[in-house]
Amino acid sequence: IIKIDSFLLSTKNILIQSLVTKRIDNYSKKELLFATADAENLRETAKKLREEAEVLESKLKVDGRRDNNNNNNKEGDNDSKVTPIFYTSLKESIWNLSYRFASDPPSDNGQDNNDVSNYSGKLTVKLLSNGYSELISHEPIGGSNSITIQKVWGWDPEVSEEDGLDYVLFSVNALLPPMDTNAPNEVVRYYWQARVDTTTNNEGKYLSLEDGTVTMKKDVEPPGGFWGAFNGAGILAQFRFVGNFVAKPAANK
Repeated sequence: IIKIDSFLLSTKNILIQSLVTKRIDNYSKKELLFATADAENLRETAKKLREEAEVLESKLKVDGRRDNNNNNNKEGDNDSKVTPIFYTSLKESIWNLSYRFASDPPSDNGQDNNDVSNYSGKLTVKLLSNGYSELISHEPIGGSNSITIQKVWGWDPEVSEEDGLDYVLFSVNALLPPMDTNAPNEVVRYYWQARVDTTTNNEGKYLSLEDGTVTMKKDVEPPGGFWGAFNGAGILAQFRFVGNFVAKPAANK
């Protein structure tokens, strides 16, 4: 608005100067005195308008700086209210688990398995001190074509024999939707595992869950087939990778 006013005032000054020049050419000396006085009045009016515009522009700049400072202060206040969440023990800890996994593992021949459905969402789980798990909330992505978490089984800490690191394990019963390409309307058990890392900061040591993986148990056909001596269906099985999850600590309300 200020820039437009300045442009209009500048244009008015040009017209005034042109008008004065024209009157000098056409009027007598007496008329010229009146014309000059009239032009001076117009110039004075234009000068006052410029001064008002400058005052208004200065006020807008000050108000803009004040608003920015207020916004920065509000953001700073909000940041200061955010309390980092740390857990020093898995017992009674709560975790937000953002997951993505397939309904079935990849095919054995190494080719892409198109006959699987992929699911994603966020699961909030509390690891109780008695070894059980509590499902707090589940926010699937995909609407009606998403899984339903029916149960979260108890959790177990474990030290891996392969790398000597600490892990936490638990399993989840998921009801697959009718549109699933592998097992529609069936309840499938998936096994979740994450490495437990210990990190030290200014407030001490705290735990984090890293490299979360989701697997499912699949029967393995032994040499000679399932019906060989002392072999029955389901006796031999292996855990197959189907997806990942990312764990973040959540507030213990």
